[in-house]
Amino acid sequence: MKSTAPRAFTLVEILVVVGIIALLIGLLVPGIAAARKASNATGSQANLKQWGAATINYTSTHKERLPWEGMQAVSDMATNLAEKTYWANAVAELAGEKPYSEIVSMSLSGQDEIPIPPMRSLFIDPGAAANPEAPWDFGAGSFCFNYVPNTRLNDVVAADLVAEPKKVITMAMIPDSAATVLMFELRSRADELPASDPYFGQDLSVNQSDWRGFANRHFDGGHIAFADGHVAHVLTDLATRSMQGSRDPGQPLGDWNKPKLIWNPKGTASY
Repeated sequence: MKSTAPRAFTLVEILVVVGIIALLIGLLVPGIAAARKASNATGSQANLKQWGAATINYTSTHKERLPWEGMQAVSDMATNLAEKTYWANAVAELAGEKPYSEIVSMSLSGQDEIPIPPMRSLFIDPGAAANPEAPWDFGAGSFCFNYVPNTRLNDVVAADLVAEPKKVITMAMIPDSAATVLMFELRSRADELPASDPYFGQDLSVNQSDWRGFANRHFDGGHIAFADGHVAHVLTDLATRSMQGSRDPGQPLGDWNKPKLIWNPKGTASY
């Protein structure tokens, strides 16, 4: 009986199989990347939803007053963290997170690290890229935020807060809560925008901001938590464009309030 040796694959057949596998990988990888991007956007939206709900919950037990947004400069962070009504302390607890003053203290004692991307934290957007300069050092600790309150809601410094606590805006002073920006995603890196963009050089070492720091990492935009508690995706071009249709930060008499996007419910949102 004649024995038959096993037939080997030819070089052409091997190349065909390799080509098919490469084609399938090429089709699969973009799908995985797109799914990851969508998952990050959904996760960030959920974080902001939690922040918005906790902020509204805070107002219900504080005579409708919003938490203090803090002072913006890095050097003022020690003052911010010492204030119980500072948003990153007061609202964090209601959202199920440690007060930020406690996070900073734990980092100083070596018990934990300041959360920065890609670490998991309610303060961190899962889609944010790490900033090489973060966390921002203020001498007595450091900090990093991917979510910040809208500074145009309040304009209150620490001294005013002690002397006149009623100066902090209340929910009753917001006529259109469904359109008023409460919190939003802050850009984590300058290069989320092209270098030619007028907002490219905006300071990102902050704990509160306005449209100038609005993110651009989720489908050409970012997420905003509004004063009525809902969260929506808004294109960066829309969020950073004035009522007059300009994105020029130096535009005279520009108003960044729009019918469905109000940054300053007490008046004109301008520079």
